[in-house]
Amino acid sequence: MDIADIINELKTLYDDQLGFPDCRAPGLTEANVERWSASFGQSRSTLYDQIALHLACGFHSSELTYSFCDIVMVDLSGVITSANESNPDLFWEIYLAFDEGEYYHGDKRDEDPVEVYTRPMIARIVGSAQSASSLVPSL
Repeated sequence: MDIADIINELKTLYDDQLGFPDCRAPGLTEANVERWSASFGQSRSTLYDQIALHLACGFHSSELTYSFCDIVMVDLSGVITSANESNPDLFWEIYLAFDEGEYYHGDKRDEDPVEVYTRPMIARIVGSAQSASSLVPSL
């Protein structure tokens, strides 16, 4: 199993990639992460970073929606918190970038927080990852 397989499985866990879990499905769970980590053959920390980076790259290239990426990041953070794990640095940086798109900043109701805050942050993260490594996923 590779990250692309995991992302495809995440797409089936969430209804139509709009980020709204199917009310009949439990969404992302500890069991998913445990199974993926075993199949992936890497630490959970590495798994979290790779999922987050794949989501960031998919959002950056407009192949994945903001809503899908944001809900997966929120749910994955919930798994990390429930397991009493530390947030890996790259995962956390990407989580915070998606978080910035969740709310209006101050009284700036006329601006889209995803476009004004999240998209530029994700562009910087993806650019840095591409400069630093060949591990940036191709979609």
